[in-house]
Amino acid sequence: MEGNTAAAAEPRSVLPQAALSLVLCITLAGACLLSLWVGAQDISIATIMQSFTSYNAANVQEMIVQTLRFPRLLAALTCGASFAVAGAIMQGVTNNPMASPSILGINAGAGFGLAVAMILFPQGSLGLSLVFSFAGAAIATLAIFLLAQTKGAGRGAVFLALAGTAIGAVFGAVTQAMTVYFEVAQDMSYWTAGGISGVRMEQSLFILPWTILGLLMAMGIARSVTLLAFGEEVAIGLGSKIQRIRILAGITVLILGGSAVAVAGPVGFVGLVTPHIARRIVGIDYRKVIPLSAILGALLVVVADIVSRTIHPPYETPLGAVTALVGVPFFLWLIRRKRGVR
Repeated sequence: MEGNTAAAAEPRSVLPQAALSLVLCITLAGACLLSLWVGAQDISIATIMQSFTSYNAANVQEMIVQTLRFPRLLAALTCGASFAVAGAIMQGVTNNPMASPSILGINAGAGFGLAVAMILFPQGSLGLSLVFSFAGAAIATLAIFLLAQTKGAGRGAVFLALAGTAIGAVFGAVTQAMTVYFEVAQDMSYWTAGGISGVRMEQSLFILPWTILGLLMAMGIARSVTLLAFGEEVAIGLGSKIQRIRILAGITVLILGGSAVAVAGPVGFVGLVTPHIARRIVGIDYRKVIPLSAILGALLVVVADIVSRTIHPPYETPLGAVTALVGVPFFLWLIRRKRGVR
């Protein structure tokens, strides 16, 4: 068993992990600079740098960078990392390659909570909306982890994907009915499409501590998630407390997924795709998978946000539609591979 475990933990990439991680970090830095540069207003790189070193609020271009583009970039980084790590944790704990916040209905649960907040407290603060988003995501998370513990269910990837789709459909239908009946559908429509174009610094700073907390918790349970990824028998044999790990994992997914969805909306497939790429690079050790997934998730959302602005300027394509262009084919490929179709 130990030999098989060691073999499975070996990374599949032939490239040195440190060098590849460095390349990804440099790529992410370049994407961040491009995100600050691309937009309806042409702004030079020098002006962008000056807005950070000696900000002049009277300069319109510097004001655009600091009040519009930089908060948007910060939201893309935090939400992308949150979605990716939440997906990695879910895939490891459920031992299911198709688990992610979007596939398993957690995004839809957060949307339900946000709709309730809009109906009950139309003038409520961002913090209140986040609490309700957490609550909705918690209900969906609880449902998924209960299904995962059902005998035979946790090992059925297609079963959980279908169950998550059903849970998401129920939440989505109830949310849509509520928003139409209480006449808040227009307020929910932009959020439902998924995007960060309207994010301001207040929202970006609000989600930042939740993202940091979630990432720290994810790293804290990374070793236990690695053991669970090898199967419950291995984890129990090595002394892991399965229930405790799942509870901590559920709380971590709730913090990361709930906060990100509250700000960016149901941006799908980030948490599905990036953990697979990370595992192909560094193997199944979640102490490496989690930080690499965070980098890849941030990179994917930043690049997708840039694409959303450039497809049909001056109009913007919903961010969720751009990530779906990558995620849907990947999801179909996973299903085919799981069923043994070549």
